[in-house]
Amino acid sequence: MEARTLELVFPEHTNPLGAAFGGFVLGLMDKVGSYAAARRARKPVVTVAVSSVEFKVPIRTGDLLEVVAKVVRVGRTSLTVEVEVYKEHFGQEDGRVLATKGELTYVAVNEKGQPVPVD
Repeated sequence: MEARTLELVFPEHTNPLGAAFGGFVLGLMDKVGSYAAARRARKPVVTVAVSSVEFKVPIRTGDLLEVVAKVVRVGRTSLTVEVEVYKEHFGQEDGRVLATKGELTYVAVNEKGQPVPVD
């Protein structure tokens, strides 16, 4: 199962040097990762772990980000999602570049927030 979205980086998402805050990028990754996990589980999910995140190249003001999340493992109640963030800057020749990559784990929950099995 997969989910994806596009997001434009604005000045309020960056530090004084114009590089995106890591928390901004991680927030996008968590959001889109949860969409992929919830689609696969067909239930609400909560984030339980961020196993790894690698910021490969800087993301700058004006970059268009494509966040792509894929479920790579399904456990009894948990789902592991690989999330990749690609950037492209209009007018630059290098095109679409992998900027950030990470792995997040979610757990399917019921309306009381208790873990429930994933079908």
